[in-house]
Amino acid sequence: MTETPVRAELVEAAQAPIRPWHWAVPLIVAVLTAPLWLSYFEPHVFYFFNQHLQVLPDLTWSLFSLLGTGWGILAVTSPALWLRPRLVLAWVCAAPLAGVLTRAGKTWANSVRPLEVLDASTVHVIGEPLYVAAMPSGHTLTAFAAAAALYFTLPALKRGRHLWLFALALGVGLSRMGVGAHWPADVAMGAALGLLCGLSGAWLCGHIPERHQQVQSWVTRALAVLGIYALYVLLTDPMGFVQNMPTQIVLAGFLAINLAVFFAKTFKSSTLPLTQ
Repeated sequence: MTETPVRAELVEAAQAPIRPWHWAVPLIVAVLTAPLWLSYFEPHVFYFFNQHLQVLPDLTWSLFSLLGTGWGILAVTSPALWLRPRLVLAWVCAAPLAGVLTRAGKTWANSVRPLEVLDASTVHVIGEPLYVAAMPSGHTLTAFAAAAALYFTLPALKRGRHLWLFALALGVGLSRMGVGAHWPADVAMGAALGLLCGLSGAWLCGHIPERHQQVQSWVTRALAVLGIYALYVLLTDPMGFVQNMPTQIVLAGFLAINLAVFFAKTFKSSTLPLTQ
């Protein structure tokens, strides 16, 4: 009879809820990157990244940018829909705030992109040229929001081995300079705001009842329906990078397979009682 409280305590400890100091991480990132978002040493810093990132093929940076879209992230994380829905739910919970901060930031800052003020012949551009609504970088914000939401939703003992999530998010940020779309300032602010959104998403997910985080939950099924729309987007919208379409088709196939597995499991288990 005494095992249940003990086990519950162990589970709570393993989940490692968000600590107060975790909320300081976005502020720390913002402070450390202040020289970037204060635009010191520009345009030299932008040129440094834009030119030196050419050491890798253009496709590398266009694909990293794909990972800065909600549709790309949903496709990549789609196995979690039927393996561990909590993970998908966490970053989706971060998405609304990420969208609001992206739009509000771009409206408030009203900043121009590199191509608007620099000689276009000196900027290496990949994909569709962009000129306005620079800060913050929406792709970077989205990537860091997803990375932080996933990371802080994982059990404590597993977090250390998943720091690569932030490496991927950083890759997305670098890609936005590599494709000629953003200043380092935009990327730095996107990273800081994205971390805040990810923490908020993980916190909110932690307050959603367990019964709504299972395969047979209507909440998880709603995420799967969103996945169906993601299929349409991936198959029809190049999202600024025509060269990404073959990869998007592959991702769409991967997403379709996982959606099929999810729907098979959710309807098979629909008659089972939900966890209280």
